[in-house]
Amino acid sequence: MAYVVRWLVLVGVVLVGLAPRPAVAVTTVTVTVRTTPRLAGVPFTFDGRTAVTGADGTVRFTGAHDFAGHALAVDDHALASEEKQFTFSRWAGQRDPDQAFRRTVRGLPLRRDYTVTAAFTARFRVTVRCVDQDGRAVPRARVPHVSVRSDTGHTQRLPVGQPVWLDGLMPVYRNSVLTSRKVGYALLSADAYGTNAVDAGRQRFQPASHQEVVFTTPFHDLTVSARDAVLGSVAGRAVRITLPDGSMREATFGAGRETTLRDLPHGQYEVEVTGGQGLRAVQQVRLSRTQSIQLRVVSRADLALAAGTAGVLAAGLLLVGRWMRRRRAGERG
Repeated sequence: MAYVVRWLVLVGVVLVGLAPRPAVAVTTVTVTVRTTPRLAGVPFTFDGRTAVTGADGTVRFTGAHDFAGHALAVDDHALASEEKQFTFSRWAGQRDPDQAFRRTVRGLPLRRDYTVTAAFTARFRVTVRCVDQDGRAVPRARVPHVSVRSDTGHTQRLPVGQPVWLDGLMPVYRNSVLTSRKVGYALLSADAYGTNAVDAGRQRFQPASHQEVVFTTPFHDLTVSARDAVLGSVAGRAVRITLPDGSMREATFGAGRETTLRDLPHGQYEVEVTGGQGLRAVQQVRLSRTQSIQLRVVSRADLALAAGTAGVLAAGLLLVGRWMRRRRAGERG
């Protein structure tokens, strides 16, 4: 009986050993790579496997859980078009801070799911144009360039009417979170005839939002007439104006005995009446709006009248003096 029991136990052990064992579950780990800003079509390579981001700007790599180190690389060579240029800037979530700015990160783990962020700077093709306060296009010869300053503190001189590349998106790393922000610019100056035609800082733009930038550069008209200082009659034949850059313009008086000089930026001007029969009539004018001025000219007739008046007064004083002396002499006699 004991023999039979031992035989049955032995048979049971053998059967248990021959029974199939359940498969051990293998843990799968996912590494998610996202871009900021959100970009589609960016190639990333993980341990030799390449995939590109979708419309949501992400790509995922999966692998079996292990304790080895893995490599992640980015390729930004094809991220440029006629209007935009994207360039890799840095990582976040790559674990090793010394590798934050390398295009290939090594030693990444596959122990649990996590996310790595890749940030890109962006430059945009921007064209600047200028219009006056009425919306009319300002010729490039009048305003050939403008100066702008970014909110990063960088000042640039931009040609008007010609495309230039400007930084439009910059990565921001704050509280261990990597995001992107738009770069803004402020108009500092628009040079016209040696003076700044705009108020600095009032007009702003962002290249990421607008690649066609229109600045308002106001220009004004100055109407000039001249009158005789004493007689009040019209005087002079023309007016000459000296612009802030030292250049001059001249215009003749029309039938109304006045003339208008157009499209002048605000600034300081010297206005002179010419062609008359008198002395120079010069006036300093600070132009900040469309306005009219009247210059008073001292003519030769005014000088002759003044001289004659002075002569009459002098002769009268002389006669009065003689009369007073004779009267005193008669009183003493």
